[in-house]
Amino acid sequence: MTDPAPSVLNDRYELHGLIGRGGMAEVYRGFDRLLSREVAVKVMLTALQSDVDRRRFESETQLLASLNDPHLVTLLDAGVDEAGGSPRPWLVMELVAGPTLASRLAEGPLPADQVAAVGADLASALAHVHASGIVHRDVKPANVLLTPTGGAKLADFGVARLMDEQSDLTLTGHTIGTAAYLAPEQVTGRPVSGASDVYALGLVLLEALTGQRTFVGTPTEAAIARIHRGPLIPVSLGAGWVQLLDAMTASDPAGRPGADQVAAQLAAVVGVPAGAPVAAPVDLDPTGTMAVPAVAAVAAGGPSARTRGVLLVGAA
Repeated sequence: MTDPAPSVLNDRYELHGLIGRGGMAEVYRGFDRLLSREVAVKVMLTALQSDVDRRRFESETQLLASLNDPHLVTLLDAGVDEAGGSPRPWLVMELVAGPTLASRLAEGPLPADQVAAVGADLASALAHVHASGIVHRDVKPANVLLTPTGGAKLADFGVARLMDEQSDLTLTGHTIGTAAYLAPEQVTGRPVSGASDVYALGLVLLEALTGQRTFVGTPTEAAIARIHRGPLIPVSLGAGWVQLLDAMTASDPAGRPGADQVAAQLAAVVGVPAGAPVAAPVDLDPTGTMAVPAVAAVAAGGPSARTRGVLLVGAA
């Protein structure tokens, strides 16, 4: 049982209603009295006030403050509430007037052009994050906020870490993230990198296109499944999507394209009519760090994709 969140934080932020709740914190719809605007307020749960939890929350604050991208949820303020003698860290963020991708997918898959737009925004955000030396480590539909204009913003850096950081915030032998979207290297305890986020984004895009989560079952079953096989990608999505998703979810991190390359590939197809003449897709160079020339092959299909983990719909 946790203490109820205070109705006002820092004599400034009113809490008007619970938006969501995770393992570490609750997120409320709030109102900033000083600037007269709505905000989102994330308050850490009292029951999780260990040193590691507090330091992880502080780490999230520092990481968010160092990032500035239109496709990331913006950090506005941070502090600690001392009411009741139990310090509760809090973050104030911009309020995105839209649902999470997870709640939208409960209604069914998204149109391919919308998936391309959402994917381009998320890949662009990840490219910025990775260029700052940070790995998100928990890219999933519940951490994607859909905007009224059809775009997306990436949220929740609660388990993010610096790529080169050797920190005891992540205990040796423990895997951090959501089982259904972990990259193979996360499951096996190998080092994580930006390629791990690209893998998770590939699974998110595949789920958005099909309406089906790729790896299901218990957390252990979902995590272990990807060690033995890649995701099943229906060829009915079109060769362009198959090629891109197959590359993003390669079992070897070195075989995946960079987030900037994914962003360029997807941005080129946003708004392109289905069936329009397109160029052949460029090679997705997994060793490159700069954006490659973008083409519209994802929307209308391109040359045949590699078939690792590809589900041949209708085949015997």
